[in-house]
Amino acid sequence: MDSLKTLIEKKQYALVLELTKDTFDIDSISFRIAAYLGLGKLEDALLLIEKHKGEFKEGLFNIMKVHLEVLLTLNKHDQAYEELKYYRNLPYISQEVEEYLSDAELMIRRHERKVRLDKKLNKEEIINILETENEDIILLAALNDIREYKISDFYEVIIHFLKRKSANSHVRTYALFLLVSDGYGKKVAFRKNEQDFEVIPKDLEPPFMNSHYEKVIKRIENIAKDPSVSEVAISLLNELIIIIYPDDIFNEKENLLLGSLLIIAYEHLQIGHEALRIAENLNLSLNDLMNVVSKYKKYLENNPPIKA
Repeated sequence: MDSLKTLIEKKQYALVLELTKDTFDIDSISFRIAAYLGLGKLEDALLLIEKHKGEFKEGLFNIMKVHLEVLLTLNKHDQAYEELKYYRNLPYISQEVEEYLSDAELMIRRHERKVRLDKKLNKEEIINILETENEDIILLAALNDIREYKISDFYEVIIHFLKRKSANSHVRTYALFLLVSDGYGKKVAFRKNEQDFEVIPKDLEPPFMNSHYEKVIKRIENIAKDPSVSEVAISLLNELIIIIYPDDIFNEKENLLLGSLLIIAYEHLQIGHEALRIAENLNLSLNDLMNVVSKYKKYLENNPPIKA
């Protein structure tokens, strides 16, 4: 008779289960787990792992990985976090195991996030996320799913969310976009970037629709010369448009806007620059220019980009 290992390699999973049904040594249990996994019977494999969790010796690392991966496949994220705590509390096994465990929480979190992002939310789930969630990417996904329904059904929760001072400005701006796109006609008051706003969304111009946008883009490209610098400067412009909305960045004097974007772009790329030269080329006071640079840097630091 072929060994159990050979039978697993030959994908004779049902035979392995039959041959090990009355055996209770840990090696046989390990092969039964492998057979259940091969047959797609994840719940059965999970039951065996949990029943014999403290008995695995040399194969502990492999069982540990299988255990967490099965839980993620079954979307049992809360249980995965609990099992991770169990494995972290075990005596030291090896550096390889320590490195795996140090990365495992991020692995679980990413899987949990992906599942939530891939799933279309119902109205109750959207409302619950907007009221309780703190992770930007999850909030943004919930706001995006609102477009699958009548936006007017969510006016109250959107307006309440706009008042959440701790929420990333990118996400709160997207919430405001929903009201703007739906033509919400009542006053909405909120505080953002240390400034109080009271706006009527239907009267706001959507961002990137400003007639100055394309002109500023072209001037950045002409002045920067280096495509890498202009690309970063344009990216910064787009980011700042979102961060400060409903304020309009194009209310800034054009040369101050251009100069500040270029200086920050040079710094992001760690390319040397002469602020005085940039100021002189744009007929600006160096002090005025650096004040605007400082202001935009503060916006960017306080509102980091949303990470997937």
